[in-house]
Amino acid sequence: MSLTKGQLIEQFDKAREENAPFVFVGIEAEGVQETICIPQRSFDEKQAFYERSYTDDLVHVMNKNVFIRGLARGDSKQLDIIG
Repeated sequence: MSLTKGQLIEQFDKAREENAPFVFVGIEAEGVQETICIPQRSFDEKQAFYERSYTDDLVHVMNKNVFIRGLARGDSKQLDIIG
């Protein structure tokens, strides 16, 4: 099952509710995987960026070979979830 923009929004909303220090976004770009660690102070700006830059299926609007493949929130231990 692929991720959706609704799940992305939910991840940020729950992170705020739980006072989580980070949201983690797993990206695949041209076959290379990376994890972006977003600190609490940047939640609003980064959520807005992802909402306007990715489709409802979390594929980048300008490059279909770039997509979000994983989401998590919490502290650094959560990195293993989306690895």
